[in-house]
Amino acid sequence: MIHHAYSLSSTTEAFSAECAKLRFIFSRLDYPMSFIDSAIKKFLFLNSLANEAERNNDDSSTVRFSLPFKDQVAANAVRKQLRDLSHKIGPTLQPVFVSKKLGQDLRPKEIKPSIVNKQCVVYNFSCNLCDADYVGYTARHLHQRIAEHKNSAIGRHFLEAHGNNNLLRESQFTVLRKCQGKFDCLVFEMLFIKKLKPNLNIQTDSIRAKLFV
Repeated sequence: MIHHAYSLSSTTEAFSAECAKLRFIFSRLDYPMSFIDSAIKKFLFLNSLANEAERNNDDSSTVRFSLPFKDQVAANAVRKQLRDLSHKIGPTLQPVFVSKKLGQDLRPKEIKPSIVNKQCVVYNFSCNLCDADYVGYTARHLHQRIAEHKNSAIGRHFLEAHGNNNLLRESQFTVLRKCQGKFDCLVFEMLFIKKLKPNLNIQTDSIRAKLFV
């Protein structure tokens, strides 16, 4: 069974995992752990001797090359195909499977535009159909606040001026400043309102209107 586990494994890590399974199975059958480990060590010793002898005898006729390790099933299939090919062409083809970095396999399922992931910001809205604009802030993620604007002064503007409040788009928003907290947001919202004079804002003193009310 150890030989079978070795033949199924294309990497040291895979063989270690197979040995762990064998330890678990035979320990449940009341085999002493020392006996199991001794059998594995003996197999590894004899296998290393055989590999050394094979390298000494056939090293000149062995062609080794690296391949990316995808999974055990694919590795076994490649080894079998190369073994069959070796019988036909002469030299032994020996693949060395190399594990890819974890980051290459773990890719984000969805890459969102950077603006929708920002939070605790002062932002500016500019209508792409006219000159209407608005300055606001949010301590949450900006995409949440953008969705809420369908029912705010911005949504009313689209409905009254353009006949449709479903024209709201994330591309109409830009971040004016990243803030450290709510009070920071309120201060800079007020400053940007005074500077830009957006025509959709009703209140100009954010601190008085939102913090002390």
